Formats: sequence, C-alpha cells, structure tokens
Amino acid sequence: MFTDLNTRLEAIKEAQWKKRKYEEHLARASEYLNEQNQKTSQLKNQLLKEQKDVEKLEKISLTNIFYTIIGKKLEKLDQEQQESLAAQLKYEEAVETMEEMKTEIAELTAKLETVRHADRDYQLLLIEKERLIHDEQSIWSEQLYELSDKQAELKASLKEYQEAIDAGNGTSRALSTALNSLEKARGWSTWDMVGGGMITTAIKHGHIDDAKNHVHQAQTYIRHFQEELKDVVNHGHIDLQFSGMLTFADYFFDGLIVDWVVHGKITDSIKQVESTKTTVDGLLRQLREQQNHHEYEFKQIAAERKQLLELAQ
Repeated sequence: MFTDLNTRLEAIKEAQWKKRKYEEHLARASEYLNEQNQKTSQLKNQLLKEQKDVEKLEKISLTNIFYTIIGKKLEKLDQEQQESLAAQLKYEEAVETMEEMKTEIAELTAKLETVRHADRDYQLLLIEKERLIHDEQSIWSEQLYELSDKQAELKASLKEYQEAIDAGNGTSRALSTALNSLEKARGWSTWDMVGGGMITTAIKHGHIDDAKNHVHQAQTYIRHFQEELKDVVNHGHIDLQFSGMLTFADYFFDGLIVDWVVHGKITDSIKQVESTKTTVDGLLRQLREQQNHHEYEFKQIAAERKQLLELAQ
C-alpha cells in the first residue's frame, strides 16, 4: 500500500508540474507568436514601401544579395540600402520563427491534453491519504506524507533543472556552430583583403550564409532556454538575470549588414555571438550549482523519510 501510494504521488506531482509548465509555455508562446506576427507585418510594410518584392524574400540568401549588388561595392551602400538589407534578413527570420511557433503551440496543446486531469487526481489522492492516516493498520502518518510530498516535489524540481540545463547546453552548442561559420568567414575575409578576388569573396559570403542559418537555430535554442529558465525562476525561487537574449538575432543582423565585407565588421559579429555564449555558459554554471543544492536536499529528505518508515514498521 505504501509503495503504491508513493508511486502514484510521484506520478501525479510530475503530471501537475507538466500541466503548469505546458500552460505557462502555451500562454507565452501565443503571446510571442502575436509579437512575431506584428513584427512580420511591420517589416513587410517597410519592404513594400521600398518597392521590394516581398514574395521573393522567403529563404533569402546573403550570397544572392551579395551578387545582386556586387557592382555597387557593398561597403559604399548608403544608410537606406543598409537598412533595407537588414529588414530583408529580419523579415525572413520573423517568418521562419512564426512557422516554428505555430508548430510549437500545436505540440504544447497536445501535451497539455495528456495531463489536464492532474489537479483532480491530486485531490482524489489527498482523500485517500486522509483515510490511510486514520487507518490504524496503515503506516502512513501526516509527517510521513508531508515528507513524501516534499520529496515528490523536489523530484519534479530536479527534472525542471535538468531540462533547463539540457536546453542551455543545446544553446551553447548552437552558438559554437555559428561562431565556427563566422570564424571561417573571417579567415576568408583576411585573404580577400589582401587580394583574394571574387572567388574568395564568394566563399566568405557562403560562410556568412551558413552563419545566418546557424544564428536562426541558435535563436530558437535561446527562446527554448529562456522558457526553461522562466520555469526555474518562477518555481524554484532562484534569481537569474537573462533578459535581452531574445533580441540577439536582430542585433546580429544589424551588425552584419553594416559594412559587412570589412574584416572588422565580421569580427564585431563574432563578438556578439561570443558575448551571448558567455551569458549562456554563465547561466548554465548557476543552474548546475542550484541543481546540486536541490539534489542534496532531496537526499536529506529521503534519508529522513526512510528513518521514519523504519520506526513505523
């Protein structure tokens, strides 16, 4: 009877944690989708005013842009042209993100359906708990139940920390991949500056195209990591500073467009990615420290509960 109730308690606590998580993620995902919708409309209007063919902006290639304006010497583009190119990149980023958000919302809705009765199940378990506590043949006591409840809560909390750490590790790897592409572009840029010619310039911009795709992937990871961090902060009573990470891609594209064939500007883009990666890695260290603290607390409660069970038997 003890093992059965304890197993159910852990399962229901985990279901409650998932239900809360999915509900909060769904609310924030819907809000973020609306923001991306507005952003896409604004960028589309901006590009239409500049008489751009918006339909051709889907899956835009930096290399294609480069070949379109190569005769103008990109470093001599005026401010309006630079802003137009940045807007094109941001438009594609926003459209791609919108599609991802729609898929994510559908997945979250389906997941939420699997745990929608979690709170009701917990209330039913409380009724059974009360019956067992008052049953003289049962080893259950109020103190034992409180310890079991706390242990189940901590077990769910540890899963929350692990999910945040997994998301952070994925983000760090995605940023490293983007950095690698930019480092390759910087290497070809050095050769280009000493007379490498059009072939090396094209290769360099091919690497920047790769970096753009990797930056989008990193931005997606950052958004997921930020969601997991919010879970930990809201439910784990931990103070983490992580605001502003979601603007990473916008700043990256702004910096990349301005004089992008100049070696120094590729270096600036690298610094932007490195700075974001440093922030992510710092947050990961804090999460691991807190996870270790929770694991210690979990073991302490497990030992206390074991001792109480031995006395009851």
